[in-house]
Amino acid sequence: MAQETMSTSSTMSPTNQGIGTAPVAEPEYKLVIDEVVVEKIAAYATQKIDGIVEMKGNLLSTIQEGLGGEDRTKGVNADIEDDQRASVELSVILEYGKSAVEVFDRIKKVVGKSIKEMTGLDVEEMTVHVVDVMTRDEYKQKQGDDRAQNVKAA
Repeated sequence: MAQETMSTSSTMSPTNQGIGTAPVAEPEYKLVIDEVVVEKIAAYATQKIDGIVEMKGNLLSTIQEGLGGEDRTKGVNADIEDDQRASVELSVILEYGKSAVEVFDRIKKVVGKSIKEMTGLDVEEMTVHVVDVMTRDEYKQKQGDDRAQNVKAA
């Protein structure tokens, strides 16, 4: 579902009032924001937060990355409730040694602010799933192992 803001009105110009002419229609303006835009904003904002090693995607993300692509909305699901509100669900890998509560507080502030500033939407609900914890070194090693497996498969 996309956010849609619509404004229409009809007014008579001062020179035509009372002469029996038809009202002059104002143009119709719409701002439509797709959910994928909110997902990308949330993903970019979350990845900049200290304590987040990576966003955790689903099977489709894994396949896409295995084929050399990149899923820019990996680990994010957004729903636009109406023209003012959105909900966001994030799946993250927490860096070992970091406080999940403190990282969650930063995510709420940074992601909520980014979405509000860029789209005008208020984040009405945010759920952060911490799906794994690892050190930066473990993550780098895992990335290297995954790349080696992809090369062997090709």
